[in-house]
Amino acid sequence: MKTNSAVLHLKTREPQKVYNLGGRVYTSMFAAKAIFTAPKPTLEAFGAEITKLDAAIKAKDGSKIKAQAVIDQTDVVYTMLKSLLIYVNQTAEGDIAIILQSGFDCNNEPVQHDVPAKALIKRIEDGSTTCSAKIYMDSLTDADRYKVETTTTPDDAESWETALDFGSLNRLEIKDLVAGQKIYFRVYGGNTHGWGLASEPVAFIPR
Repeated sequence: MKTNSAVLHLKTREPQKVYNLGGRVYTSMFAAKAIFTAPKPTLEAFGAEITKLDAAIKAKDGSKIKAQAVIDQTDVVYTMLKSLLIYVNQTAEGDIAIILQSGFDCNNEPVQHDVPAKALIKRIEDGSTTCSAKIYMDSLTDADRYKVETTTTPDDAESWETALDFGSLNRLEIKDLVAGQKIYFRVYGGNTHGWGLASEPVAFIPR
Protein backbone atom coordinates (compact mmCIF):
# COMPACT_ATOMS: atom_id res chain seq x y z
CA MET A 1 0.00 0.00 0.00
CA LYS A 2 1.41 3.38 -0.99
CA THR A 3 1.93 5.81 1.88
CA ASN A 4 1.40 9.51 1.42
CA SER A 5 4.32 11.68 2.43
CA ALA A 6 5.53 15.25 2.10
CA VAL A 7 8.42 15.67 -0.31
CA LEU A 8 10.92 18.32 -1.43
CA HIS A 9 10.51 18.81 -5.16
CA LEU A 10 13.56 21.06 -5.41
CA LYS A 11 16.10 19.55 -7.78
CA THR A 12 18.67 22.26 -7.08
CA ARG A 13 19.25 24.81 -4.35
CA GLU A 14 18.45 27.75 -6.60
CA PRO A 15 18.08 30.65 -4.12
CA GLN A 16 14.82 32.07 -5.48
CA LYS A 17 13.18 28.64 -5.59
CA VAL A 18 14.27 27.85 -2.04
CA TYR A 19 12.93 31.25 -0.96
CA ASN A 20 9.62 30.68 -2.77
CA LEU A 21 9.09 27.25 -1.20
CA GLY A 22 10.21 28.50 2.20
CA GLY A 23 7.70 31.32 2.07
CA ARG A 24 4.92 28.99 1.01
CA VAL A 25 5.64 26.51 3.79
CA TYR A 26 5.96 29.23 6.41
CA THR A 27 2.68 30.90 5.39
CA SER A 28 0.81 27.58 5.19
CA MET A 29 2.05 26.20 8.52
CA PHE A 30 1.46 29.52 10.27
CA ALA A 31 -2.15 29.47 9.04
CA ALA A 32 -2.52 25.90 10.36
CA LYS A 33 -0.82 26.34 13.75
CA ALA A 34 -3.61 24.37 15.40
CA ILE A 35 -2.31 21.32 13.52
CA PHE A 36 1.40 22.07 13.49
CA THR A 37 1.73 22.88 17.17
CA ALA A 38 5.43 22.24 17.77
CA PRO A 39 7.40 22.47 14.53
CA LYS A 40 11.16 21.97 14.61
CA PRO A 41 12.61 24.48 13.88
CA THR A 42 10.03 26.93 15.21
CA LEU A 43 8.12 29.00 12.68
CA GLU A 44 9.53 32.16 14.24
CA ALA A 45 13.09 31.00 13.62
CA PHE A 46 12.23 29.73 10.14
CA GLY A 47 10.53 32.99 9.19
CA ALA A 48 13.54 34.99 10.36
CA GLU A 49 15.90 32.99 8.13
CA ILE A 50 13.57 33.35 5.13
CA THR A 51 13.63 37.12 5.65
CA LYS A 52 17.44 37.03 5.72
CA LEU A 53 17.49 35.09 2.45
CA ASP A 54 15.17 37.61 0.81
CA ALA A 55 17.43 40.45 1.94
CA ALA A 56 20.54 38.64 0.69
CA ILE A 57 18.98 38.03 -2.73
CA LYS A 58 17.95 41.67 -3.06
CA ALA A 59 21.38 42.90 -1.95
CA LYS A 60 23.26 40.80 -4.50
CA ASP A 61 25.22 43.11 -6.79
CA GLY A 62 27.78 40.91 -8.49
CA SER A 63 30.35 40.95 -5.70
CA LYS A 64 31.75 37.60 -4.55
CA ILE A 65 31.05 38.36 -0.90
CA LYS A 66 27.34 39.04 -1.45
CA ALA A 67 27.02 36.11 -3.86
CA GLN A 68 28.48 33.82 -1.19
CA ALA A 69 26.11 35.29 1.38
CA VAL A 70 23.17 34.25 -0.81
CA ILE A 71 24.56 30.72 -1.16
CA ASP A 72 25.17 30.39 2.58
CA GLN A 73 21.71 31.67 3.51
CA THR A 74 20.08 29.44 0.90
CA ASP A 75 21.75 26.45 2.58
CA VAL A 76 20.40 27.57 5.97
CA VAL A 77 16.81 27.77 4.70
CA TYR A 78 17.12 24.53 2.73
CA THR A 79 18.38 22.68 5.82
CA MET A 80 15.46 24.02 7.86
CA LEU A 81 13.05 22.92 5.14
CA LYS A 82 14.37 19.38 5.40
CA SER A 83 13.86 19.42 9.17
CA LEU A 84 10.31 20.73 8.79
CA LEU A 85 9.66 18.06 6.17
CA ILE A 86 10.45 15.37 8.73
CA TYR A 87 8.23 17.06 11.31
CA VAL A 88 5.31 17.36 8.86
CA ASN A 89 5.52 13.68 7.94
CA GLN A 90 5.60 12.68 11.61
CA THR A 91 2.58 14.89 12.29
CA ALA A 92 0.56 13.91 9.22
CA GLU A 93 1.12 10.14 9.52
CA GLY A 94 0.21 9.77 5.86
CA ASP A 95 -2.84 12.07 5.91
CA ILE A 96 -2.73 13.85 2.56
CA ALA A 97 -4.93 16.71 3.74
CA ILE A 98 -2.52 17.56 6.56
CA ILE A 99 0.46 17.27 4.23
CA LEU A 100 -1.00 19.72 1.75
CA GLN A 101 -1.92 22.14 4.55
CA SER A 102 1.79 22.36 5.37
CA GLY A 103 2.67 23.92 2.03
CA PHE A 104 4.87 20.99 1.02
CA ASP A 105 4.08 18.87 -2.01
CA CYS A 106 2.76 15.34 -1.56
CA ASN A 107 4.43 12.39 -3.26
CA ASN A 108 1.26 11.56 -5.18
CA GLU A 109 0.61 15.13 -6.26
CA PRO A 110 1.99 16.79 -9.42
CA VAL A 111 5.33 18.53 -9.01
CA GLN A 112 5.00 22.23 -8.30
CA HIS A 113 6.42 24.36 -11.09
CA ASP A 114 7.84 27.79 -10.40
CA VAL A 115 7.79 30.77 -12.69
CA PRO A 116 11.28 32.17 -13.41
CA ALA A 117 13.06 34.40 -10.91
CA LYS A 118 13.35 38.17 -11.24
CA ALA A 119 15.00 39.27 -14.49
CA LEU A 120 18.13 41.41 -14.58
CA ILE A 121 19.11 43.62 -17.52
CA LYS A 122 22.91 43.73 -17.93
CA ARG A 123 23.04 46.54 -20.52
CA ILE A 124 21.22 48.11 -23.46
CA GLU A 125 22.96 49.10 -26.70
CA ASP A 126 22.01 50.46 -30.12
CA GLY A 127 20.21 47.82 -32.16
CA SER A 128 20.74 46.64 -35.72
CA THR A 129 18.77 49.52 -37.22
CA THR A 130 18.33 53.24 -36.56
CA CYS A 131 16.26 54.03 -33.48
CA SER A 132 16.37 50.51 -32.09
CA ALA A 133 17.64 49.05 -28.83
CA LYS A 134 19.23 45.69 -28.09
CA ILE A 135 18.80 44.33 -24.56
CA TYR A 136 21.42 42.04 -23.04
CA MET A 137 20.76 39.82 -20.03
CA ASP A 138 21.71 36.43 -18.62
CA SER A 139 19.35 33.54 -19.16
CA LEU A 140 16.92 32.72 -16.36
CA THR A 141 16.43 29.22 -14.98
CA ASP A 142 13.11 27.76 -16.20
CA ALA A 143 12.49 30.66 -18.63
CA ASP A 144 11.63 29.72 -22.20
CA ARG A 145 10.29 33.13 -23.22
CA TYR A 146 10.94 36.79 -22.45
CA LYS A 147 8.69 39.85 -22.45
CA VAL A 148 9.84 43.47 -22.83
CA GLU A 149 7.82 46.46 -21.64
CA THR A 150 8.58 50.13 -22.27
CA THR A 151 7.52 53.53 -20.99
CA THR A 152 8.70 57.14 -20.84
CA THR A 153 7.26 57.58 -17.32
CA PRO A 154 8.50 54.64 -15.21
CA ASP A 155 6.79 55.82 -12.01
CA ASP A 156 3.39 55.54 -13.67
CA ALA A 157 2.42 51.86 -13.34
CA GLU A 158 -0.31 52.21 -15.95
CA SER A 159 2.05 53.60 -18.59
CA TRP A 160 4.05 50.41 -19.21
CA GLU A 161 3.28 48.82 -22.56
CA THR A 162 4.35 45.48 -24.01
CA ALA A 163 6.87 46.02 -26.81
CA LEU A 164 7.87 42.39 -27.28
CA ASP A 165 6.05 39.26 -26.17
CA PHE A 166 7.33 35.67 -26.21
CA GLY A 167 10.77 36.80 -27.36
CA SER A 168 13.92 34.69 -27.24
CA LEU A 169 16.94 35.66 -25.17
CA ASN A 170 19.06 36.35 -28.28
CA ARG A 171 16.43 38.53 -29.95
CA LEU A 172 15.48 41.10 -27.35
CA GLU A 173 15.58 44.00 -29.80
CA ILE A 174 13.00 46.79 -29.92
CA LYS A 175 12.71 48.82 -33.12
CA ASP A 176 10.92 51.99 -34.31
CA LEU A 177 11.75 54.04 -31.23
CA VAL A 178 11.81 57.86 -31.17
CA ALA A 179 15.32 59.31 -31.66
CA GLY A 180 16.58 61.30 -28.68
CA GLN A 181 13.69 60.33 -26.41
CA LYS A 182 14.63 58.67 -23.14
CA ILE A 183 12.76 55.41 -22.83
CA TYR A 184 12.73 52.90 -20.00
CA PHE A 185 12.82 49.14 -20.46
CA ARG A 186 12.00 46.23 -18.18
CA VAL A 187 12.06 42.51 -18.92
CA TYR A 188 10.21 39.47 -17.58
CA GLY A 189 11.17 35.81 -17.91
CA GLY A 190 8.31 33.38 -18.36
CA ASN A 191 7.23 29.81 -19.02
CA THR A 192 3.96 27.92 -19.38
CA HIS A 193 3.18 28.60 -15.71
CA GLY A 194 3.38 32.39 -15.95
CA TRP A 195 5.70 35.39 -15.90
CA GLY A 196 8.29 36.05 -13.20
CA LEU A 197 9.10 39.41 -11.63
CA ALA A 198 10.06 42.34 -13.83
CA SER A 199 13.63 43.59 -13.91
CA GLU A 200 14.44 47.00 -12.53
CA PRO A 201 13.79 49.68 -15.20
CA VAL A 202 16.79 50.68 -17.31
CA ALA A 203 16.85 53.92 -19.33
CA PHE A 204 18.13 54.26 -22.90
CA ILE A 205 18.15 57.04 -25.50
CA PRO A 206 17.88 55.67 -29.06
CA ARG A 207 19.75 57.29 -31.96
